[in-house]
Amino acid sequence: MNRTILCSLMAGTICTWGFSFQDAQAQQALPEMSVEATALPTSTPNFSFIRPQDLIGATAHDGGDFLGSIPGISVSRIGGHGVEPVIHGQQQNQLNIINDGAYIHGAGPNRMDPPSSFAAIETFDTITVLRGYQSVQHGAGGTGGTVLFERNALPFADDKVEWSSNFGSGYESNGNIKNAYADVAGGNSTFQMRAIATTADAHSYDDGNGDTVRSAFKSNALSLLPVWSPTENTEITAGLDIINTDDVLFEGAGMDSPEDEVITYRFGVDQKIEHDILRNITFNAYNSNVDHLMDNFTLRENLGMKMKTSSSSDTFGGTLSGDLVLHNVPFTFGADLQNNTRDAKRFSGMAMASDATTQQSYMWPDVTLRQTGIFVEAEPYITTDTLLRVGARYDYVRAEANAANQVFGALSANALYLQHYGTEAKAQNEHNFGGLLRLEHDLSAQTTVFAGISRSVRTADATERFMAGNSGMAVNRWVGNPYLDPEKHHQIDIGVSTGNAKRSISLSGYYDDISDFIMRDTARGQDGIIATSGETIYRNIDATLAGLELETSYQITPRWNLSGTLAWTYGENEEDHDALAQIPPLEGDISLGYTVQDWSVGTRINFASKQSRIDDDSSQRDVQETSGWASMDVYGSYDLKPFEVQLGASNIFDNEYALHLSRSNAFDPVEVQINEPGRSFFLKLYARF
Repeated sequence: MNRTILCSLMAGTICTWGFSFQDAQAQQALPEMSVEATALPTSTPNFSFIRPQDLIGATAHDGGDFLGSIPGISVSRIGGHGVEPVIHGQQQNQLNIINDGAYIHGAGPNRMDPPSSFAAIETFDTITVLRGYQSVQHGAGGTGGTVLFERNALPFADDKVEWSSNFGSGYESNGNIKNAYADVAGGNSTFQMRAIATTADAHSYDDGNGDTVRSAFKSNALSLLPVWSPTENTEITAGLDIINTDDVLFEGAGMDSPEDEVITYRFGVDQKIEHDILRNITFNAYNSNVDHLMDNFTLRENLGMKMKTSSSSDTFGGTLSGDLVLHNVPFTFGADLQNNTRDAKRFSGMAMASDATTQQSYMWPDVTLRQTGIFVEAEPYITTDTLLRVGARYDYVRAEANAANQVFGALSANALYLQHYGTEAKAQNEHNFGGLLRLEHDLSAQTTVFAGISRSVRTADATERFMAGNSGMAVNRWVGNPYLDPEKHHQIDIGVSTGNAKRSISLSGYYDDISDFIMRDTARGQDGIIATSGETIYRNIDATLAGLELETSYQITPRWNLSGTLAWTYGENEEDHDALAQIPPLEGDISLGYTVQDWSVGTRINFASKQSRIDDDSSQRDVQETSGWASMDVYGSYDLKPFEVQLGASNIFDNEYALHLSRSNAFDPVEVQINEPGRSFFLKLYARF
């Protein structure tokens, strides 16, 4: 795809808005927070800021696995790798997952490699989670929330060369999981180079019954991060990430992944400007290329028909933004581009063949989805105690399947669209408008209340629009809908947070009225659906999401701390008057920690209630009703500067349980759903210089 489109976009004219408010003040910065013992958020509702190096617990195997430890985030498991996060009942393309400024869309049509799976936690300095729609600056969509995995330039301030190094390794008994990383940087105030390498090797784990869950994987990652500061006001950054994830076994899929590789390039310029109005200009660009292979015979015994899918997902884009102050009101304005191209072909082979080479389905028929947006956001103070955030964005979307007419196997993609929806694919254009108003008021130095309203729009992704999975049996067909309307989310959220040195509490709630919610469904001859034999199809419906979240902490004594979280989500299919699928149950945790100067110990109880409100009739995406469960973790750390030791055990009572959102078990009809790991002991060693 021609990259000059990106340059043309960034050079375009951007319109700005002006507002004038009495007693306006400078933009308020978010506070930085250090976290100990568990993934506790700051006291700000719907916002979590976390430094991975401060957490104590078993190693997260990818970004999604890590996010599952954060209050308000549920996860869906397909195996030991490729864990999918869920925020406010929304997942997949409803969340913006941004890896150090880059969007990386996976190449597995079955979500074996979601964007969060490319985040090797040890390579990032901070993780920021915005639950709900809180800003227009993070690209199109993001209706359920935004996750920012970020790296920072090191504070080398002198002209002489300085060095920084950070090493770590870990082991988990359940699955014989070994991992290690090295993070080394050198430089001065003008130039620095940082190199980060990680490796992990995991066997399949056992659940609480002692049954083996196919979850093994191997991963290696390398990052090179140069930073050049030619002047005091200019910072130029670049980056290269190479991530390989091989021999990945999936208990919840009909195939495994022998190979998955992503290469990401980044470039950025941050220029401070000493001007009365314009204060800063930032430019960031990226290019990510994912190649994915999955089959049902390389990593498992298979005596039946062989199947193999080779796929790719290439994304390039960037953002040009500026910060200014107009009439004492801080503004951010800018433009962004995200262009994703996906291609996936499935092949079949006879049982006795050594490979699958017969054309079967053109699953992603050379699909291109381009989103071009402009945005503006301001944060004026109405009074000294009241902050208003106001933002708006416009996105132009163009989607097309360039190879929809190409016959691959028995049928072309267009032939499948005709059979299921009565129409062929043509290029689609959308003009999407979104925005938000959010008011934060300090009732006192300890208490803040907020209320917000927003409209956000999410376009259908490559799978929802153009998937063309053919099969001899109609019920096994998987066909996207080329004429889906984009989702429109109209959200209201309110909350309060209060706290002091001894106690804190944060309570928030949200209501989301969704027009044209994109539902993955089974074909029954619904309105606009021709097929009637249970094929997997997509259609627009009206839906509602709502929820409550509670986070609290109490410093019992200077050394003892008690904390807890609780999250509840409700989803309703307003079209069919039924439950929305894939809605997590009431869930939370309670933690108790004891901290002395150099060491700490703690325990955490994780729990979820029974989920009986499911959609197992129409879409059949919910595997079954899930029982309530509870598990306990224990952990401790000892800081021997510059060394640190962490150890503990997760699910110490070896309980058997499955998360409600996890996939069905493709190998054990008795277990039905993928179970979580049973008891596992862990040991982690760090050295920081």
